[in-house]
Amino acid sequence: MSLIRVSSVEQGRNLPSDQKYEYDYERFVNSLMDPDLKYPMVSSVFKKDNSLTIGGWVEQVVTLLLRVRSNQSMYELAIKQNMFSVFKLAFDIKFTNLVTNSKVIRRVYTFAVKHLISENVKTIQNKKISTPVQKTKRDERIPLIALRSPIGLKNYKDLFQVLHLPIIAYQAQEDKAFAAQRIAGPNPLVIERLYTLLDKFPVTDAQYKSVMGSNDSLQKALAESRLYITDYQVLREIAPGTVDIEDHTVQKYIYHPIALFAVEPGDCPNRRFVPVAIQCYQDPSPENPIFLAPSSSSSLGERWAWQMAKLIVQIADGNYHEFVSHLGGTHLRMEPIAIATNRNLPVTHPLGTLLRPHFEGTLFINDSAVKGLVNPGGTVDKVAAGTLKSSLLLSVKGAKDYPYPFNESSLPKVLKARGVDDSKCLPNYPYRDDGLLIWDAILEWVSSYLSLFYTDDTSVQNDAAIQSWIQDLTAPNGGQMTGIGEKLTDDGLVRIQTLTYLIEAVTLIIFTASANHAAVNFPQASFMTYMPNMPLAGYREAPKTTVGISEKDYLDLLPPLCQAESQMNMTYLLGSVYYTRLGNYGDSYFSDNRVKDILKVFHKQLLAIELEIVARNESRSTEYNVLRPSKIPQSINI
Repeated sequence: MSLIRVSSVEQGRNLPSDQKYEYDYERFVNSLMDPDLKYPMVSSVFKKDNSLTIGGWVEQVVTLLLRVRSNQSMYELAIKQNMFSVFKLAFDIKFTNLVTNSKVIRRVYTFAVKHLISENVKTIQNKKISTPVQKTKRDERIPLIALRSPIGLKNYKDLFQVLHLPIIAYQAQEDKAFAAQRIAGPNPLVIERLYTLLDKFPVTDAQYKSVMGSNDSLQKALAESRLYITDYQVLREIAPGTVDIEDHTVQKYIYHPIALFAVEPGDCPNRRFVPVAIQCYQDPSPENPIFLAPSSSSSLGERWAWQMAKLIVQIADGNYHEFVSHLGGTHLRMEPIAIATNRNLPVTHPLGTLLRPHFEGTLFINDSAVKGLVNPGGTVDKVAAGTLKSSLLLSVKGAKDYPYPFNESSLPKVLKARGVDDSKCLPNYPYRDDGLLIWDAILEWVSSYLSLFYTDDTSVQNDAAIQSWIQDLTAPNGGQMTGIGEKLTDDGLVRIQTLTYLIEAVTLIIFTASANHAAVNFPQASFMTYMPNMPLAGYREAPKTTVGISEKDYLDLLPPLCQAESQMNMTYLLGSVYYTRLGNYGDSYFSDNRVKDILKVFHKQLLAIELEIVARNESRSTEYNVLRPSKIPQSINI
């Protein structure tokens, strides 16, 4: 091959000022003006980064926004019978700074009004709708628990007038659904094997047997690698926040629980994955008891206490998901890599050619999120449990090196590090099993592609563009990434020394931008739109006793309806935009016929994986469709 020299690298840095990619460390939630909250983001989002705002992506977003608006209108109609509110909310839609193609807007808008809004007005007029609560009283439950208006789970379901009520709404209180979300939910990489019993989580053998039966024991399960935990200790770094609702400043609560799960003994491939015990905070004490999954002899109060403990785990998991796994681990982690690629790898460079489709829309969507989603007073600030600063500091930590630095973040390494790689010990783990299929396919595609241009380690070492790229990623005045690259030179510069490392690093980048983002993004619509399944904040302290808990105590933990509506709208939109598809680069994107041949192999592998996952869902106890290749976009574009 003809290696890219420094002169070509400089093409990416000597562009006109209106096309030059530069790092800005103050831009991440700039309005907070906090010196601790810094992260490298692109200084300007250029027109070519806004390609999402033309065509199919816009059509999806506009349609979804109209559906959300019409759902709000139908809800208002249900509680007020006020037709004016239907028209006001359904049609008063602002698309400023979102779309520029007016023809597309008009076409989609006309279609949506005709088919989504008018039909639903007729439907809602023709069916009997229970009135959840009077609008003037929707938030009277806010100031003090004692003053809250009566509310039940049905009120949260009634928020779904046009939007589809997800299946989880009928399963949220079931132990099976609770356990399944650890292995096939929005946050499937928190679970880890328990190698030794924890002093901070003193579950006894008697407690374990009360759930798993007298034929099993804590030590036996430990020896057979059947014990697993989810530990949310890192959430101690989030300071609880408040939210202003009407005339009240309301306290929100964050928790840092530990939950114990066990795989049933035996050899059956569909052995149950059972929730056993939960402790709501890290330090054991009489006021921080261990809650156990109820038995047939458990009292009603114990059963409600267990429901509260599970909900506290769900709140913790939702916050970990949004700030560590999702925002930090995918969106922010990919930002400096996208910038460095544009700065150092020309479009004619083989690696630049391969990577660019996997960054389509990422800089634009991150910029939009900073301005309108994770901004002070934005939706995330309102619905999430913590202060915005402490939550986003955790996101920065997740982007940089938590729970693993870049070099330790490949899917096989993470599964092994967490002790969940053995399918004999943990037979039912859909994310792991489907994720490894995708990982291996991407790895083979990347290996075949890069091997066309790099014959050995020396050819990688001599590629000035690649060395400039990795050094830009790690420079203090560049991407500031740590734990990436292979070798420090005498002058402290990071290098890439081997083709093997380059292949694995590029595989990780593509996997993160495509499959891993899909795994943490799209389940938001299935699991997080219905607030009682996974709220992003609690509204009272965790219970201090395992007995005497009532349904009212459980309901008081849930957010008010206005907060539920905000979370529903946000997670529905984020979890419903499917734009582009893994492996679809376009027929004419690669001009080299050798690349076209190996791309066909990649396409065949993805099709085979699609069929394999469909077949798996016929027999496994937890259905999982998130990592079907047809549902994985090329890039982070929502």
